[in-house]
Amino acid sequence: MNIIVGATGQVGSHLIKRLSEKGIPAIALVRNPQKIKNLKLKFRQADLFNTEQVIKSFEGISTAFLLTPENPSSNDIIGDTKQIIENYKKAVKANGVKRIVCLSCVGAHNEGETGNILMSRYLEQSFHNLDIEKIIVRPSYYFSNWLGYFDTIQQYGVLPTFFPENLKIAMHSPIDLAEFLADTIAKPVQDKTTKIYELVGQEKYCSLDIAKAFSILAGKDVFVQSISNDKWKETLLSVGFTDNTADNLIDMTQAVIDGLTVPEFPNETIILKTTISEYLKQQLEK
Repeated sequence: MNIIVGATGQVGSHLIKRLSEKGIPAIALVRNPQKIKNLKLKFRQADLFNTEQVIKSFEGISTAFLLTPENPSSNDIIGDTKQIIENYKKAVKANGVKRIVCLSCVGAHNEGETGNILMSRYLEQSFHNLDIEKIIVRPSYYFSNWLGYFDTIQQYGVLPTFFPENLKIAMHSPIDLAEFLADTIAKPVQDKTTKIYELVGQEKYCSLDIAKAFSILAGKDVFVQSISNDKWKETLLSVGFTDNTADNLIDMTQAVIDGLTVPEFPNETIILKTTISEYLKQQLEK
């Protein structure tokens, strides 16, 4: 049996749907069952900060899909991450889980204060001493991160971004990622091996490219508004981030700008199929 942490999120929800379509048994691990839209979905309820609940939720599990927390209201997101990972580790050991699939990110091989990337690095490194199959999946920047700006685009014709407008970075569809993860989980467990997969999209995009794609779909001109770094924290605080999570996201943004979010093994990178135009059209026409 497989358990999917974060099964109501943008990746987890697509992943559990793909597993169901493949006939692969999976259980959603959720904190709030009310967020589950599919009433037929098998689930277990656990607070990831509660060690006993996490251990119990992993009973009878052979493969666990794990990720790091996303909580803008946290006052210690790195500390939260370490606590949750420790609970994962205890649950894996207590229940004899044979395989973990960790959702990391491109650039997690780098040391330093890299914010959300550092959280992924902790996830990757915390299971080194366990003799089980370990699969590390490092995707690039998600197309879906741009969807939250669509109302601003429709109202003002402006695409805000923390990135320089000409900075091209690797991006991909989270749906493509979920399909890759489902295919990976569907394979038989292999004893005591570690594999790292790094995933990118068809091409790199800059904010100007994203604005152009939105412009075509919206039928209006869309202009990029790059927010200067002295305004980053103020902007994040205004939309609900704490000082701590704002600083964490700022560190990650700077790491992207500094070119740290690149594959460790560029010659082995897996290229996903969907373009930004295809993804936005698919999502905005729902």
